Amino acid sequence: MADGNGILFGVGVGPGDPELITLKAMRAIEACPVVATPQTAGGATVALDIARAAVDLAGKEILTLRFSMGGEGARRAERHARAVDEIVGRLGRGLDVALLNLGDPSIYATFQRIAAAVRERGFEVRTVPGVPSFCAVAATLGADLTPRMDTPLHIVPAACADAERAFAWPGTKVLMKAGGHLGELQRDLARADVLDRASAVTDCGMAGERVFRTLADAPEESGYFTTVVVRP
Repeated sequence: MADGNGILFGVGVGPGDPELITLKAMRAIEACPVVATPQTAGGATVALDIARAAVDLAGKEILTLRFSMGGEGARRAERHARAVDEIVGRLGRGLDVALLNLGDPSIYATFQRIAAAVRERGFEVRTVPGVPSFCAVAATLGADLTPRMDTPLHIVPAACADAERAFAWPGTKVLMKAGGHLGELQRDLARADVLDRASAVTDCGMAGERVFRTLADAPEESGYFTTVVVRP
C-alpha cells in the first residue's frame, strides 16, 4: 500500500509441490513487499522453499518467524506474541505482509492464532486458500475419500485424544501430523481391526516423499508431515 496501514495475507502454498500453488497465492506473494515464513527449530523454512520455487522473491524482505509446534503454553504464546509484533511493525509502516502457510490457512494453522491477534491490533487480514495436504495425499494414493455421496469425511489430528475413538466413526478418517504417532496408531488400528484399511504418505510432494500403501509397512516414527488415511 502506498499509504495507510498494510494488510496481512495468510497465503496457503499447498502441501509441498510448488506446482500446487494457486495463481492467486502467487499473485499475493508477488504483490507483498514482506514475506513472512515459519521456521522450524532446526532452521528449516519449508513453506518459503515451496514459494521460492514458484515465485521470484528478489527484493522482498524475508521475515522468519519461529513458531512452537507443541501444545499450548507460555513458550508458544511468547513466540506468537513476538511474531505478531514483528508483523504489526511492518503493517504499521504501510507494508503488506504475506504470511506463508503449508496447505490451507484454515486447517490446523498457526496463521489463525496470528491473524486473530493482528485483527485485535486494528489491522486488516485476508486469507488466500491453498490445496490441503490430505487432498494431495489422496491423489498420491489414488484414494477416493468419499466413495459415496453420503460418506462422512473426518479430519482428526493424530495427537487428538479422540483419535482412537474416531476409528469407529462411519466413513473415511484422515489423521494429520501423524509422524510421531505411527507406532501407536498401528497398534490402535489393529485393535480396531481396520489396520488393513490404512495408508500413509510422508512429506507429500516434497523431495523426501514416502508412500506406505499399507500402514503396517510404515516405521513406528516418521516425519512431522505424515498423513494417514483410513478407508471406510
